[in-house]
Amino acid sequence: MPFENLIDLYTSSHVALITPVRDGMNLVAKEYIATRTNGHGVLVLSEMAGAAKEMNEALLINPNNFEQIADSLKYALEMPEEEQARRLNILQKRLKRYSVEKWADEFMISLNSTKKYKETSITRALDKNVSTQMVSDFENAKKNLLLLDYDGTLVGFTNNPQDASPDSDLIELLEKLDQLPNTDLVLISGRDRVTFQRWLSDYDFNLITDHGVWLKSKNKDWKMLEQVKTQWMENIKPILETFVDRTPGTFIEKKRYSLAWHYRKADPELAEIRTMELNTVLTSLISNNDLSVLEGNKVIEIKSSNVNKGRATSRLITAKHYDNIVAIGDDWTDEFTFEALPVNSYTIKVGSKKTKANYYIKDTNAVRELLVKFVSD
Repeated sequence: MPFENLIDLYTSSHVALITPVRDGMNLVAKEYIATRTNGHGVLVLSEMAGAAKEMNEALLINPNNFEQIADSLKYALEMPEEEQARRLNILQKRLKRYSVEKWADEFMISLNSTKKYKETSITRALDKNVSTQMVSDFENAKKNLLLLDYDGTLVGFTNNPQDASPDSDLIELLEKLDQLPNTDLVLISGRDRVTFQRWLSDYDFNLITDHGVWLKSKNKDWKMLEQVKTQWMENIKPILETFVDRTPGTFIEKKRYSLAWHYRKADPELAEIRTMELNTVLTSLISNNDLSVLEGNKVIEIKSSNVNKGRATSRLITAKHYDNIVAIGDDWTDEFTFEALPVNSYTIKVGSKKTKANYYIKDTNAVRELLVKFVSD
């Protein structure tokens, strides 16, 4: 369509209905707003378009939700002129400020910031010299504590959390670590007690489950470390269910003391939008309920604020004296563990993320390679 005819189309249309299922920017939406010099007109825009992130005054819709599209189109056609003018005024002012030059500048600034962040991460990577010193300190210590997270640390993530059971190589490695002299091996996980009982009932490992609610010491029965309320789940679960309905590929995992919203299989762009929405909704709801929202790897988990891995870790190091501690974890729940440990501990984060740990390690394979060094002759 020639440019002049395109402008005519923009200026004669009372409503612009733009519904891509995936779009990096979508300049049509911006062009339509720019042509509405009379102060009238309504933009109905897919939330999958990149432009939606800066055009919140438009009517944002999910292009897969036909009922929402119909409702939004009806609302757009009946929208009072005063509201149209108010929305357009804000959108047009933002378009003038956020020019292509400003967009390009911010893109380059962000790109350069990423480069600097990567350089910082590399300097803190767990290199050969550090790992050699760590193994030496481990061998020479009078009493070692080895704290290991499970998901994302010892095993990779799966679409179904119940499919992440320990493989035979991992079991063999854990048994060797558990048999090391002067060493306490502890698996400390957000996993529920029932799952670990099913997976590891044949092995007498030290286990801390449910983010620190339950403790299973070697040769002893399970012990509850924290009294936790669960009544809040009845109010929070329906909210998570609405996000499951609106976000294909997501599901809820109900644990004994927490709720988790998994979005590993969801469209990445839509998942990014939904996680921001969900965080906003949950933050307003949990402020007076002693609850915390934790962001893990493709998961948002809601649990009691009175329970975390750090509190459980503090109990361990208070009960016994350890002159050497190694802790490895991959997500925000493990930050509580790192924070609770003495400064001279070897704290290791799996993946290059912001952390309170002393070192980074690449992935679960690198973790296993490191642990093998502890048991090698």
